[in-house]
Amino acid sequence: MSDWIQPGHLFSQHSLNTYLRCQRRFQLTYIERQPWPMPEEEDPRAYQQYLERGTILHHWLVRRHLGIDMEPIVAACEDEELRRWWRAAQEFDDSALPGAEGGGVREAELPVVVSLGEYSLYARYDYVAIGSGVGQTRVGDPRPDVDAVILDWKTLERVPSLRVLRQRVQTRVYLYSLVTAGHVLTGGAPLDPERVEMWYWFANYPEETARIAYSRAAYREDEAWLRALVVEIATRPQDAFALTDDHRECRRCHYRTLCDRAAKGAPGADALDGEDWLQEEIDLAIDMELSLDADVPALEY
Repeated sequence: MSDWIQPGHLFSQHSLNTYLRCQRRFQLTYIERQPWPMPEEEDPRAYQQYLERGTILHHWLVRRHLGIDMEPIVAACEDEELRRWWRAAQEFDDSALPGAEGGGVREAELPVVVSLGEYSLYARYDYVAIGSGVGQTRVGDPRPDVDAVILDWKTLERVPSLRVLRQRVQTRVYLYSLVTAGHVLTGGAPLDPERVEMWYWFANYPEETARIAYSRAAYREDEAWLRALVVEIATRPQDAFALTDDHRECRRCHYRTLCDRAAKGAPGADALDGEDWLQEEIDLAIDMELSLDADVPALEY
């Protein structure tokens, strides 16, 4: 075991995804806590504006789901792109989510911590909808065979393929965590993986919501994979965190000047299918804000 990861260490989809994409970036971010150096050829204002825009949209959507009237705030906003995203979000039909019949659970900004052997796994859901009568076919429900849906809001510049979305660390972590601890939210009834889905809604492509189904086999596979992955990370020597061999990962990585990858990662290099460090940085910034506001509750299961 390394001297920096002790039993009980809190992993997240952000840290696990970073490790898998580039071990060196993981080391710089989560071990050395290295501040981001802005590549000389990029405009820091454009980066900061996009980061803030995605974070603001997220906060607006959360407050809307809490019943807060956001129209005066939106009307006063001078950012046309942000207002366009907001208008698109208003067209999303949440009556298609479980719980539309009433009596279920609908929670925005829901944090969950579950155990992974000696370590812990953190997930923060944008929105979770769970229907009443878990495990039963609900007459009149638009999705009678789905008990729970995780809804995640994205501001990606393009829509990843379903294959990529299904294999995203976020998808695997979120679905696994909800099934593992979901009975706490239902009042005791366990969630069957076969009746749980994750939906990605894209602000730039609001008509292309992606729906990812789950299964018992996928749940077992994810559990084994996650447990093995956190042990691998926790036992890796600090001098063994290697740079990625895929230079496409260096595109838009703000550490690339430290790694002498600035030229190879410059804009114009082919991007990975739907992967973007900026979207991950938006999600991480939101998580960091929340961690300052309140402690994350661990759900007993």
